[in-house]
Amino acid sequence: MFQGYGRDAKILIAANAAGQLFLQFSIFIMPFYLTVLGYNMAAMGTFFSIQTFTGGLFFLIAGQVSLRLGYRRTLLISALLGLAGRLLQVMAINDCVLALGFFLVGANMGLRQPNFTALLSEEVGEERRHHAFSISFGLGTIFNALGVLIAGFAPGLFVGLGLTEGIAYRLVISLALLQFVLVIPALLIIRDVPVKNPRINWNRELVVKILKFSLPSALIGFGAGITIPYMSLYFKLQFGQTLAAISGIFFFQQLAMGLGSFGLPRLVHRIGPVKVITSFQSIAAFLFAVFPSIETFLIASALYVVRSILMNIVWPINDSFMMGFFSTEEKATAAGIRRAFSTFMRGGGNYVGGLLFGMSLSYPFYATAALYVIATAIFYAFFIKHNE
Repeated sequence: MFQGYGRDAKILIAANAAGQLFLQFSIFIMPFYLTVLGYNMAAMGTFFSIQTFTGGLFFLIAGQVSLRLGYRRTLLISALLGLAGRLLQVMAINDCVLALGFFLVGANMGLRQPNFTALLSEEVGEERRHHAFSISFGLGTIFNALGVLIAGFAPGLFVGLGLTEGIAYRLVISLALLQFVLVIPALLIIRDVPVKNPRINWNRELVVKILKFSLPSALIGFGAGITIPYMSLYFKLQFGQTLAAISGIFFFQQLAMGLGSFGLPRLVHRIGPVKVITSFQSIAAFLFAVFPSIETFLIASALYVVRSILMNIVWPINDSFMMGFFSTEEKATAAGIRRAFSTFMRGGGNYVGGLLFGMSLSYPFYATAALYVIATAIFYAFFIKHNE
């Protein structure tokens, strides 16, 4: 699996995978943790918005920070910010402390993702980039699946051992600190990739390239924001399912997605990255369009798992494809701007989704499917000539 990779590339991929275990279950369990602390939906929306929009702001500056400090130092700072944020979330002394925790976790996400993408791209080189991104995504997603499973069953297990519900959920959230116990030492032992030119030559061609990648991502982010945060609630309202059953859906989704990503580079080599990305996204959009008409829980959950796999499995290929268009000093900035577009639009989609779900349990899925189709068509038009 890692044949031909350097030591640092292996460490980066392994650390990312291990970190994803603790990241995912904290995301899944957070709404229930806040509920136990006594916060209502409006307060949760405020905390999540702080994290989302902070992440978007730090996506915009992630590249500029790494140009001055280097990829490794920026990732270390990101990890320290995330560690501090999780500690504050575990403590949850008052509203301000909790809000600061969400702010710091958002800063961690905004700095980490673009610089991890850029650093891994530089470590593995041009020929192995699609393979490395798919392997990293696959391993991380499998660990995500384990995280979701832990999140679904751990609180009940701790309560069964005699702990109060509040202590049980706080203990589960505190496990997220292990993410940084693994990631920080890994970052300390890898070498950085030097950036020869610490300044980016901003010109029309560079701006157009970034916008071409950012526009489809923004539309997909907006569509995902409308539906994805509400899916666990949808399964509960529509089918009356328990937290454990819902966590099972997301477990199988992540597990299948992780395993499937290992074979994706072969398909990319056979038909090209643009055709893989657009064909998968088109099928996913169709499945979401018919999703509201499904009245059986097992069929609906299976359809959602397939849709999620098709939509998400191509993101490492998309990231890898994008990196080929930019120089070393441009990569983190370009990736950060694209993610900022997606993040801000996802935040707007969260609000629109709340309105649409308030009117109907079907409207959000139709809106998301339409946005996916438009984004896929735009991406195809922009990049089909680069498919080979």
